[in-house]
Amino acid sequence: MGMLKYLQKHKYLLLLLYLPVYLIAFFTIDKIPAEHYVIRCPLDSLIPFNEYMVIPYALWFFWFPGWVFFFAFQAVKAERQTDGRDRCEEAVRDFVKLCVVMFTGMTLSLIIYVIWPNAVDLREPLEPDNIFKCAVKMIRAADTPYGVCPSIHISTIVTEALVIRDSRLRVLTPSVRVYSYIITAMITWSTMAIKQHSIVDVIAGALLALILYVIYGKIGYE
Repeated sequence: MGMLKYLQKHKYLLLLLYLPVYLIAFFTIDKIPAEHYVIRCPLDSLIPFNEYMVIPYALWFFWFPGWVFFFAFQAVKAERQTDGRDRCEEAVRDFVKLCVVMFTGMTLSLIIYVIWPNAVDLREPLEPDNIFKCAVKMIRAADTPYGVCPSIHISTIVTEALVIRDSRLRVLTPSVRVYSYIITAMITWSTMAIKQHSIVDVIAGALLALILYVIYGKIGYE
C-alpha cells in the first residue's frame, strides 16, 4: 500500500515500468526467425578493431540506466523540498522529457527491427588471448548481431546527452556536462571499434534521438 501511495504522489515514476517491458520485447524480437538485411558501409573497414574499447561499450549498461534513475531521483528530491516550485517543475520536466524521448526512440527501433529485420556481419573470429577479447566474446554471445539499425545504444546516450546539456539542475556543473559528453563520445566510438555496429547504425540512432528531441521540444511537456 505504501508503494501505491508513493506512485500516486509521484505519478511520473510510472514511466520506469517501460524498462522491463522493453527488455522482454527486445529479447523476444531478437529470437524471431527472419531474413535479415545486412548493414554495410565502406567506412566500417577504416575503423580498426580495438578490444580495449569494450570498456566504454560495457559502461553503457550502467550509464544508460544510471542517468534515468539520476533524473528520477532529482525529480523526487525536488518535490520533497518546500522551496523552489519552479526548480521542482524543472526537475520533473527533465525526467519526463528524458523518458518520453528515449523510450519513444527505443520503441520505434523495435518496430523497425520487426518490419525491417537487419544485422551486421562485421564480427571477425577472435582469439581470446587477453581479458578484453574475452569480454568482447562474452558480449557477442549475449548480444546478437541482429536488430542493429538504428542503434539503441546510440539513441539512448544521445538523448541523455541532450537532456544533460539543456537541464538547469545545479548538480549538473559544467565539468559534469563535459565529462558526460566525453563518455558519450567514447561509448559511441566503442560500438564501432568492437564491431557491434556499423557507422550507419550509429548515424541512424543519433538522428532518431535528435529528431525526437526536437519534436518533443515543439509539442511536449515544456
